[in-house]
Order: sequence, then C-alpha cells, then structure tokens
Amino acid sequence: MHTLYRSLVIASSIAAAPLANASLIDFQGEPVGTYAGNTTTLLVDGTSVRFSGLGLQIRDLTPAFPSESSRVLSSFHDGQEITMELLGGATTDSLTFHNWISGVYTSEVDTIVVQAFDAANNLLGSVTSSDEFINLNFTGMARITFDDFIAGDGYLLDDFQYTVAVPEPATWALMLFGLGGLISIHHRKRTVQA
Repeated sequence: MHTLYRSLVIASSIAAAPLANASLIDFQGEPVGTYAGNTTTLLVDGTSVRFSGLGLQIRDLTPAFPSESSRVLSSFHDGQEITMELLGGATTDSLTFHNWISGVYTSEVDTIVVQAFDAANNLLGSVTSSDEFINLNFTGMARITFDDFIAGDGYLLDDFQYTVAVPEPATWALMLFGLGGLISIHHRKRTVQA
C-alpha cells in the first residue's frame, strides 16, 4: 500500500511538470514595413504569439548601422506601447529580449518599462531597465507590454527568448499507462494476500 501511494505521488509530480520548449523570435525573416491592423501573429515552435501596437512595424536598420544587419520590432511613433501575447493558453515563466538601441547605438540609451500579466490580466510584476538584454521572471506570464520610460524616447525590440510549458500528448499517455500498471500490480497483490 505504501509503495502504491509513493508511486502515485511520483507520477503526479511528473504530470505537474510539463515539458518545456525553448523558443526564440528573431525578426530577420519578417518583411520590412508596417503591419496592417497594427497586429501580427507568429507561429513559434507550435505556439502562436501575437504582437500588437499602434503602427506596429519591422524596421531594417542595416542602412543606419552598416556594421549591423538586423530587423527589429518597433512602433511607427516612438511613444507607442507594444504588446506580446502567448495564445492558446500558453504561458512562460521567463522572458529575455534585446533592447536593441542600448546594445548597438551607444550614444543613445533607451529605457523600457515592461509589465507582465497572467491569463486573467492580473499584473504579475514590472521591470524598468535600459540594459542591453532585459529579463523578466514571473510565473505564468501570458501577456507582456513594452513602453517608453520617457514618452517619445522610442525603443527597438529583438531576439525574444522564452520557455513555454507545453504538455505533450505522448507524455500524458505514457504516464497514464504507467499509472494503470501500478494500480494493476497493487490490485494483484491484494488478491494474492486475500
């Protein structure tokens, strides 16, 4: 009996820890220009990620920065907020992104205010930073907003790295099969003892 309960606890712990897929959004492959409707949805490693904001666009900074070949996400007007949403119930506990200007154009520093929300739109936390790479670590982030710390300053975003917890059907099937085996063994032991 004790072995069965221990096995059930182990199986439920495994079930509660879904597999994680590391994802990267790099805008190099995206067409340059403003998105119609101020929104775009990208399919990244099986998860739909929607970006939205007034004048949402991809800029090619190669002409201004010949040594750097990069396409970045921004808004048409520098003072506009950009929102990133993980769709389909997906969430992440960590997000890192490149504050492009602060990392490349050293005579200008862009301070970005980032806020993280859960699926119910509760504020999980915020970070205000001018670092080249900005990190967020809040459990259950479903929506993240980016904005200027000083209105009109502007900012450029790139290289979003995050991990989405995605339970895989094969994992669940294997776990249920193993749990069924444990119950069967326990049932046989009880029958033999009786």
